[in-house]
Amino acid sequence: MKHQGHAYVIEGESGLLETANAFAKALNCLEGGETACGTCISCRVFESGNHPDTLYVTGTKPASIGVGDVRGQIIVQMATKPFNYKYKVFIVDKAETLTPAAQNALLKTIEEPAPYGVFLLLTTQVEAMLPTVLSRCVVIKQRSETASEARLVGADPEMQALARQIVDTAHGLDVIQAMDMYGKFEPYKESKESAQALLDMLYAGYGQRIRESASHNPRDTRALGAIKAITHTKRILSQNGNYQLAIELMLLKISGNIPA
Repeated sequence: MKHQGHAYVIEGESGLLETANAFAKALNCLEGGETACGTCISCRVFESGNHPDTLYVTGTKPASIGVGDVRGQIIVQMATKPFNYKYKVFIVDKAETLTPAAQNALLKTIEEPAPYGVFLLLTTQVEAMLPTVLSRCVVIKQRSETASEARLVGADPEMQALARQIVDTAHGLDVIQAMDMYGKFEPYKESKESAQALLDMLYAGYGQRIRESASHNPRDTRALGAIKAITHTKRILSQNGNYQLAIELMLLKISGNIPA
């Protein structure tokens, strides 16, 4: 994941902490490249499990993270600059257990964060997060591998092949090439179910890319932008929007010709 904001909600069934750790490690890597180098002092300290500028927020009560936890582990800590590195990263696992009062307390901090503060909120139940919190975060939906594979079971082989082709080749197409790719979607125009199934396959394919990039290229935003474009297109088609316009716009976004 590329560091574009200061607060992220990462939703998924599994592997969330692994993704967050990879992101946090890369953020403070002294090499400043696309991935954590694994050899600089920051990476080595991170791997030891004692990185001073990566803080894991936990609840003092077994089933919830309360206001006192947010104040003591985030707000107070945010008042001091990073110990030795560029960012102070707060990882909140099981963010769905943040009480409403705790989320409101956190909201004030993420609305006006210190320039060095980064928040990673991990959750299996994004619906448990307050809309006001979600609106101030970059929301990333991470699919499990088994879920991604399940979407392909029993699917039309031609549809599978098209989804894989787009995931593998669509990024970097010029405007004309991206618009011409719409023709491959034309056979699914008359069936809303088929069109949505194809978009689900694309979502699964890019979700797999996110999981793969978490360990070796956490700052790659291509898949994240594609998922955002696909999600928007699914919503338009579910509301009976113009099929050709929605698909062409999605392809232009995926190819990088217009912002996602």
